[in-house]
This record gives sequence, C-alpha cells and structure tokens, in this order.
Amino acid sequence: MPDSAPKILIASLGTRGDFQPYAALARELTLAGATVVLVVGEGFEGMIEATGARVRSLPIDYQALLQTPEIKAALFSAAGAVKAAQKNFQLQKKVTRALWDIGLEEKPDLILFNLKAAVMTLVARRLNVPAIPTALQPVTAATGEFPIPLFGLPDMGAYFNRKSYAAGRRLIGAGLAPMLKPIRAEAAADLAIPGSIVDGHEPDGEKALSLQAFSRALVPTPNDWTDENWQCGYWLTEPNQDYLPPADLAAFLETGPAPIYIGFGSMPSADPRKLTDTVLTALKTTGQRAIIATGWGGLVKDALPDDVVDRIFLLEKAPHSWLFPRCTAIVHHGGAGTTHEAIRWGKPSLVCPVFGDQPFWGARVHEIGAGPKPIRQKSLTADKLAQALRTLEDPSYRAKAQRAAEIMTREPSAKGTAERLMQLLAGRQGSKPARQKPVVSSS
Repeated sequence: MPDSAPKILIASLGTRGDFQPYAALARELTLAGATVVLVVGEGFEGMIEATGARVRSLPIDYQALLQTPEIKAALFSAAGAVKAAQKNFQLQKKVTRALWDIGLEEKPDLILFNLKAAVMTLVARRLNVPAIPTALQPVTAATGEFPIPLFGLPDMGAYFNRKSYAAGRRLIGAGLAPMLKPIRAEAAADLAIPGSIVDGHEPDGEKALSLQAFSRALVPTPNDWTDENWQCGYWLTEPNQDYLPPADLAAFLETGPAPIYIGFGSMPSADPRKLTDTVLTALKTTGQRAIIATGWGGLVKDALPDDVVDRIFLLEKAPHSWLFPRCTAIVHHGGAGTTHEAIRWGKPSLVCPVFGDQPFWGARVHEIGAGPKPIRQKSLTADKLAQALRTLEDPSYRAKAQRAAEIMTREPSAKGTAERLMQLLAGRQGSKPARQKPVVSSS
C-alpha cells in the first residue's frame, strides 16, 4: 500500500434506500484504512459522520422531492411521470454539474458510483483512475435467466430476456444524455472515449469490475455472467449495540408475542388515509399484534381506534437491524434494502410494491418460498391483506427465510467488498491482480 491512505469517492444518488448500503460499505472501507468521501443528496450528514467518511452534499433533497405532488403523481401515472421529468430537468442538470466539479476537486484514487451517478465515469477518464459501477439490483449486467427487473416483465426466454437489458440500456442512455449538457463542452475528450459511461472505467482499457450488491439467496448468480460481474452480496448496516428504543416501544415488545412489522419506507401512497384504514381493518380481522411504521407519508399517524390500541403500535422510526429480529414477519414495499434486511434475520415477508424494482423483489421473495405472492399497493384491500397476514404464519415461509439467511451469512457483504477493493488498490501499486470470483460456500 502507499504511505498515505488511498482516497475512495462513493457517489450515490437517491433516497435513503439508495444511500444506506453505501454508508455501510464506507464504514468498512474507513476501518480498512481508506479515506472515504461520500457524495449524496442533502439530509444524510449525520449518517455519514457515523461511518467515519466525509460528506459532499449535492444540491438536491431526494426525500423532500419524493413528497412533492409532482413526484407522487409520477409514481402512479405515465402522464405524471412526464410532467415530473420536465419539472425536475433543470435540478438534475445542477446535480450533474456538481458531481463533475466535486470529482475533479477531490482527485480520488478510486470511484464507486450507482447508476444515477454514471457521470463519475467521465471524471475517472479525466483523472485516469478506475471507476467501478455498482448495482443494488440486476439492472446493468445482462442475463438470459430473467428480464431486466425495472419494467415488471414476465420471463420471455433467454434471447428476449437478454434483449430487455439492451432496451434498458438504451432508455438509460437516453435519460442520461440531456443531464450531461452542463459539462458536455468541458468533457468532450472524455465523452469521445469508446464505451458506455454506465460501465465505469479502467485506465488500462480492460472492463471495469462491476459490483452486483445483492444476495444469492434472492438472486442466484446467473450462469451466463462474465467474470467482471462480482456478486458480492448486499451491503447491510451492522446492528448498533448501543441503540436504546423508546420506552413505549420497548414496553410494547415485552408485553406480548412478537408482532408483525408493517411499513412502506420512503414510498408515498396515492391515498395515505385509505391505505392506513386498509391496514387497520385487516389487523382487526386477524387479531394479530403489529407495529405500523408511518414512515414518510405512506401511512397516516392518527391516533389508533380504542379496539386495537393494545395490540398495535404506531412507530415513526427505529433501525431495521434492531427491530426486525424482534418481529415475527415483515410487510413492506419491496425496496432492495428492506427485502434484504428481512431475509437477513430469517423473517418471512409480504411485499406490497409500488413501482420500479419492487415487484421484482416481491416476486423473488415468493419464488424462494420466504413469503406469499406479492400484492401491489394499488390492488390492496383489507380482505386481501388479512388473508395474506394469516398466510405469513405458515411455518414453511419461516423455514425458507431462515435458509436464505444462512446463505447471506456466507457472502462477502460490506466487509468482504471493502477488503477486495483495498486489495485492488494495493495491486495497482505493483502488478495487477488477476480477477477471480470469490470463494463462497454453496447453498
């Protein structure tokens, strides 16, 4: 290793679910001796400080943006999506400009980026350093085993499954092209280098390593992936041993059997009042104990009816890594982070997806036998939810979830990924190490 600590810049755009796994990786990289800079939207400063990394905030608050009427409309209609894209176009161009400037100012030895921050490939070309793409779901690495998860497509056979990734890349490229306008003149030479900016950069011209950060327990490694696609497992935050829950939450957990967790994360709903009434009515029918996480507006925080107040707890927030082990099952929206966290603790899940990759994760949970068939939020009724909540008690779901959890314990995850990245940087000081897949115990 060089005498000074290597600098690693991580750029991750999006809400908390897009950012938190990168914070977990940043923590392990700092423990391994790297200087880490996290480039994210506003609002995550406290979390970043806890990792030991340094923050560079971008001029955008994704969490606040998600609560605006325009973005809510975009989640539930095509017309809304077009209107939201037009309204936020200038904001996204400012973000691109900031990414370019920050990258050149920081001069890192290595860049990691998520798909929304693919402009960092141009920074890496300019600085002649490696830029490694990362994915929390199988979006960029084509396979014939299943179609690209973003569009809710059915299995179309190997040929058309692979073609769906090519179509996805074209759409991604079309979306990124106008965002590059603010730096196009400055980065003309970097843009002229062959290859997609989605695929990162290696100074020697080889294919860049691509970190596929999701678990084999949910997505077995496709047989047709090439060696640069390294499935390292999801980057989970280690439980905070010093966390103290609110007294009323602790008391609720101690006064009865383990509850079901119901929460939809940062996802807004089309009608929060209706969704809350649906959940409460279903729980009245089943008689189960539950913790309802009100989150960022998906569920309403009103006082509970008298007939359920003793067995339902309204929660604003608590670390999933602390709470999920104390629950019997998890009902959620199907974000990659929540899906992996539930499986990590061997908990069966019911996924109620809204958009994007969420239906994919719901289908994966069901296909590995760790939960019932997903129910889209727009189709959710009290009767459907009550039936699914009863089904979650099936012991076979718990057994399959626990089996999946055992697979996850054998994956590199954040610590193993940090070790490999540090080895990569060390190898760049001498001879370049050969790429090889990690040795992982078979499931």
